[in-house]
Formats: sequence, structure tokens, C-alpha cells
Amino acid sequence: MTKFLFSVITAIAIYIVVFQSGINQRFLCHAGELMDKFKQSDYNLSFERMERIRFSKQYMQYFEVVTFKYNRTSAVSNLTWSFKIDVGKKLEIVVQAYRFASNEYRLFPLRMQLNYYDAIEKDIIGLQNALKSPCGNSFAGCPILKNRVGGFCKWSPDPAHFPPNIPDGKYMVELQGTFDSNEMYVLHGYGTVFRPIAKK
Repeated sequence: MTKFLFSVITAIAIYIVVFQSGINQRFLCHAGELMDKFKQSDYNLSFERMERIRFSKQYMQYFEVVTFKYNRTSAVSNLTWSFKIDVGKKLEIVVQAYRFASNEYRLFPLRMQLNYYDAIEKDIIGLQNALKSPCGNSFAGCPILKNRVGGFCKWSPDPAHFPPNIPDGKYMVELQGTFDSNEMYVLHGYGTVFRPIAKK
């Protein structure tokens, strides 16, 4: 119980200090510095799936997401996209977490805004694995240019690069991609945080 309360208080403190709505861009940039320290070995993550909720046909030609079982065991996702505009290195990702309780996903006090390529550089949630795709050169790289196909192949998040002290439970994470304050797409990712019954 003490550990759970500490986790909740830590998450709330992060939300208030760094991610509270209404703060300016200078403070939002600090989210990347904070996430750079998010390494953990306390819990495991069972990745369930990713799904595309919507994308802007004004700015994107397509955005496809498919989740399947790799080697009949681990869930992995293929993501493929193409933009109609040059985004360069200015794609921003707004992240909002939800935790499953009382038969629905409820707001969880973890929200941040990150630059997409800063997130890759810091290997947040194991994004650098996308650069080591088992399907060859499926990642279009940086910068994002119009009419250029990009994507991840057989990718799944790496719990070692998640924030520490996240309580056990089922989670949904909403990822909103934006460029110049215009929404490009919205994705949902689902997974379960759990801890071993007994530590070795």
C-alpha cells in the first residue's frame, strides 16, 4: 500500500510541476529531460495492441496500424504512414495516460508533450528499436518529408524505458501527433503493467 501511494503521489507531482495545462512551451520542453531519466526494472508490461483512431486527410495520405502475434507469442505492431506536407523535425506528440477502473478507462495523472525525434533519441518506450526493424529499411528517418513512406515494423514497447513506479493495472495511452498546432493523427495503445509475484 505504501509503495502504491508513493507511486500515485509521484505521478501527481510530475503532473503538477511539469505537465499541468496552461504552462508555456519552455516548461513542456522539460518533459524530454524528465523522460531521459525514466529507466526501470521494477515492473513488466504486457503489450496488447495499438489502434489508429483517426488521421487528418488534409495533411496525410494515409496512416495504417496493424497489430498481430509475432512467433505466436508476443504482440507487435506495424505502422505505415505518408504525409502530404513537409513536417521536418517538428512533429510533436501529446501523450495522455488512462487507467482501467470501474469498467472503463479513467484519466491517469500522466500527461506530457514531446518532440517525436527527441523521443527517439532518448529511446523513450524503446522507440530506437524502430531503427532496427527486422523488415529492413521500413523507417523513413528524419526529417519527415511529404510523399515519403515511413513506418515501424514488428515493433513493441520496451518496459525498461518506461517511467518508474507505475502502479499495476490495465492502461490505455492516447498519442496525438501535431504539427504547428494542427492535429495529424490520434493513436491508442493498450497494455497491462504487472510485477512478478516473487523476485529472484
